[in-house]
Amino acid sequence: MDYRGKTPKKLGMDWTENSRDILAISAKNIKNGRLINKDKAHYGDENLYKKWMKDGDIKVGDILMTSEAPLGESYLITKPLKAILSQRTFLIRLNKELADPWFFYSLIQSPMFKMKLLAKATGTTVIGIKQKELRKIIVDLPSLNIQKKIGYYFKVIDQKIRLNNQINDNLVELINLIYLKFCADFPAKEKVSLDDVFNTSTKTFNVNENKNGRLQEIT
Repeated sequence: MDYRGKTPKKLGMDWTENSRDILAISAKNIKNGRLINKDKAHYGDENLYKKWMKDGDIKVGDILMTSEAPLGESYLITKPLKAILSQRTFLIRLNKELADPWFFYSLIQSPMFKMKLLAKATGTTVIGIKQKELRKIIVDLPSLNIQKKIGYYFKVIDQKIRLNNQINDNLVELINLIYLKFCADFPAKEKVSLDDVFNTSTKTFNVNENKNGRLQEIT
C-alpha cells in the first residue's frame, strides 16, 4: 500500500488531533525499528480512517517502510495495530508462502539491502524511492524453512532489544521523577552561573602531540 500525496483535505475532512483517536503513521514516526514521536503525530476519527484505508487494515506481519525523509526506516507489525498509513510510508504485505516476516524484516535492514535501496532512489536535497522502483529490487531468499529458523533468532534478539529499550525508558522517567521530587522543589541556597561551576577552555587535543595515548588534563 502507498498513499503518497493523500491528505484529509482531499477527502473533504481534517485531522482531529485527538490522541484518543486513530494514529496516523508517517515517515517521521518510524526510526530504528520503533514507532516514535506519537505525541507529535496526527490523529483521525473513524470516518477518516474508513475513507483513507479503503484498501484494508494494517495486519500482523506487515512491514512499514519509509519512502523518504528518511529513506529505508522500517517497522514490523508484531501485534494488532489500527492506524492510518500517512505520508512517505509504504506498507509491505508479504506472500507468506515465499517469505517469513521476521527474516524479511531483518533482511531489509541489512547494509546490502540499503545499498540496493539507495541505487534505486532519486532526489538531491531529499532522497526517496517510488513504489515502482522499490518493487524492482531483487533479493536472495533461502527456503522458507530456513527463513523461519533464522527469523526466530532475529525475533528473540529484537524482543530483547525492545525490552531493554523499555527498561531504559522507565529508568529515564524515574530519574525525571526523582529530580522533580528532590531537586526542583527545594529552596536554592544561591544562584550561580555555569562559568562559576566549571572551568572552560578553547584548547584542542592534538593526537599527534600525545602519542603515548594518555589524555592530559586541560584547565
